[in-house]
Order: sequence, then C-alpha cells, then structure tokens
Amino acid sequence: MLSIRRLTATLGVAVLMLGAMAPATLAGGATNQQAAESAGWGCGADVGLPAGHCINAGTIKSWSDIVARGGTFQLRVFDASGNFLAAEIASFKPSSDGRACPIDPKSTDGTYWEFVPGLWVCHHQPA
Repeated sequence: MLSIRRLTATLGVAVLMLGAMAPATLAGGATNQQAAESAGWGCGADVGLPAGHCINAGTIKSWSDIVARGGTFQLRVFDASGNFLAAEIASFKPSSDGRACPIDPKSTDGTYWEFVPGLWVCHHQPA
C-alpha cells in the first residue's frame, strides 16, 4: 500500500512539473528560424547579431539593460537553411572568461570563448 502511495505521489509531482514547464518550453522552443521569427524573436542583422542567431522578444526589450549591466542572455543558433543547431549562452560578464563550456566544439579549451571583445559565448549542442 505504501508503494502505491509513493508511486502516485511521484507521478503527481512529475505531472505538476511538466504542466508548469510546458508553456515556457512551447514558447521558447523554436525549432527553426521561421518559427522563432513568427514568435517574435529577433534574428541576425535585424537585432545586430550574426546570421542565424536569434534572441527572444524579452531579451530584445531589455537589451540596453543587459548591455549596461554586463548581463547574460540566451540565443538560438540556426544553420543557413533555418534549422536549429544549438542553444547559446552569451555574457558580457568578464567572469565568464574561463568558465566551463565542455560541449562547444568551437571552444578549444573547454571554456567560454570571446566572440568579440567583451562578449563570451558557449554553444550547448542539442541532445
């Protein structure tokens, strides 16, 4: 009897967590660049990024604050055909220099790398 209660409680918690995460996942999980742009993401030169790089609408709205306070933000990276390649974290924080980034093939030493002076990035390849 105790194991059935434990199983029910575990399943209940799992369902609650999935329910809480679903809206954010559906809104933020742009699987191609066209879907991202349709959902209000800013991509490429339109927002001052390299081609295939997109930031969500919330990041666009708070961009000047992120830059001013030396903040961190997330991007989606797409190939030339608009297919999702990777999620990327970028930071204006100097403390990001040398921070672990073990998955990024562009990182020669397994840490965040300086994309342009003062901006460090780390690509996280999809599972």
